[in-house]
Amino acid sequence: MPRTHAVGDERAPYEHGDAYYQEGDITVQQDYNPKKSDMGDYGKPMEADAVPEDSEPPQQQSDNRLFSFVNRIVPYGGLASNCFSLGSVTLGGGIISMADSFRTSGIIMAFIYLLVVTIITIYSMYLIGMATKKTKGTLRNFEEMGGGLFGKGWDYFVGAILFISCVGTAIGYVSALGTLMTPILKESPHTSDYFKSDNGNHLVVTIFWAFLLVPVVIPKHINSIRYVSVFGVCMVLYFVVTIVVHSCLNGLKKGMRGNMAYFTTGNQAIYGISIFIFGYMCQSVVYSVYFEMKPRPSVRQLTVSSTIAMFVCMVFYIFAGLFGYFDFADDTKGSILENFNPYEDVYMMVAYMGMLVKICAAYAMNMVPIRNFLYHCLRWDLETNPYWKHVLLIVPTSAVVLVAGLFIPSVNLAFGLVGSITGGFVGFIFPALFWMYSGDWSLKTVGFWHWISCYLLIVCGVIAIVFGTIATVYSSFFDV
Repeated sequence: MPRTHAVGDERAPYEHGDAYYQEGDITVQQDYNPKKSDMGDYGKPMEADAVPEDSEPPQQQSDNRLFSFVNRIVPYGGLASNCFSLGSVTLGGGIISMADSFRTSGIIMAFIYLLVVTIITIYSMYLIGMATKKTKGTLRNFEEMGGGLFGKGWDYFVGAILFISCVGTAIGYVSALGTLMTPILKESPHTSDYFKSDNGNHLVVTIFWAFLLVPVVIPKHINSIRYVSVFGVCMVLYFVVTIVVHSCLNGLKKGMRGNMAYFTTGNQAIYGISIFIFGYMCQSVVYSVYFEMKPRPSVRQLTVSSTIAMFVCMVFYIFAGLFGYFDFADDTKGSILENFNPYEDVYMMVAYMGMLVKICAAYAMNMVPIRNFLYHCLRWDLETNPYWKHVLLIVPTSAVVLVAGLFIPSVNLAFGLVGSITGGFVGFIFPALFWMYSGDWSLKTVGFWHWISCYLLIVCGVIAIVFGTIATVYSSFFDV
C-alpha cells in the first residue's frame, strides 16, 4: 500500500536510512535527495505555485515577421504552446499506423479504444500534475519521482522504463521515415535501381537524419522548437485531409468489402490495443511542458492543455483510421504511407513532405526524456552543462537510434512493443502510483472516484503489458 502520512504525523521530519522527509502532507524518501546537479532539464527545485525564475532561456527578438507572428499566436509557455507540444509528440508515428489499427481491431472497436485511451491519457496527465503539486515541485521528472517517492534505486528503474520507451519510439520514427521514402523512391521513373533497393533507402534516410533530425534534437528547451511543432501539427491536419479526399475519390465509394469488420476477435483484436496506447504516449514530455508554463506551472492548465490536445488527436486518428481503412480495405499496410503513390496526386506529395517535417518535430520531442535520463545518470545539469558536451552526448545517442531504425523489420513492431511493454508503465501504472505515494492519499482524502480510478488504471496497465506484448510478438513473428 502507498505510504501516505497525513498532515500532523508525529514522525520526525528528518531521519536516517529509510526514513522520510516530511513537509506538510508530502512524503519523500529522504535517502533520495535530488540536488541541482541531479535536476536534469529543470535546474533548481521550485515551488509548484511559484513563478519560475529562470525556466525560460533568454529570448532573442527575431526580425523575421513570420516568427514574430507565430510567437504572438503561440507564446512561450502559453496554453497554445502546451497544446502544440503535447499534440506534436502524440501525433508522431501513430497517425500513419491508424488505418491498419482499424483493420485489426474493427471499426466500432477502434472507436471505443480511441475514446477510452483518450480519457485515460488525460487523467494520467492530471495525476502527474497532482503528484508534482503535492511534492511542491521538488521532484521534477519521472526519474526523481521514482527515487523520491518509491525509494533509492527506483529512479533508475523508472528512468530506464521511460528511456526504453522513448528509444523504441525514436526507432519507430526512423523506420517511419523509411516507409515515407519507399513510395517516393520506388514510384519515381527517374530513380536508379540502387535507390529503389533497401540499401538506397537506408542511405537516403541517413542523409535526412544528418540534415533534418540531428539539428532539431540539439536545442536544450522544447519551447525552442515550438515553431516546428506548430508547423508539424498543421501538416498532420493536411495529411489527414488528403487521406479523406483520396478515400472519397476512391475506396470509400465501394463501402464495406472483403474482410472489413466492425469488430474482430482473438489475438488480432488485442494487437490493436498496443498501437492505440502508443498513439497517445505523450507523458514523456509532461514535466518539460509543466515547468515551462507561463505565468506559472498549473495543474489546471496542464489538464486543459491535455484535454484539448488529446481530443484533437482523437479526431485526427478517427478520420485517418476510418477513411484510410475504407480506402484500401484488406490491402491496408502497417504504414499507410506505403499505400499511396505520391506522384499520382500533387497534393499527396505535399502531404508526404509535411509528414517529413512532422516526424522531425516528434523525433525532437521524443529525444527530450532520453536526454534527461542520460543527464540524470551522468549527474549533469542542463543549464550549466557546456553545449559541446551536450552535443557530444546527443549526437551519438541519435546515431544509435538511426542504426536500429534502419534495420527493424516493421514500423508496427516497434510501435506495438513500445505501446504494450512500456506504455503500460508510463501511461497507466506510474501516474497512478506517483499520486498515491505523494502523501495523504486515501479513500477519505481523494474520494471514491479518484480512489477506484487509480487502482483501475494500474490494473489496465498490467493487462496492457501482458496481453499487448504477447499479441504484438505473436502477430509480428508467428501470425504471418
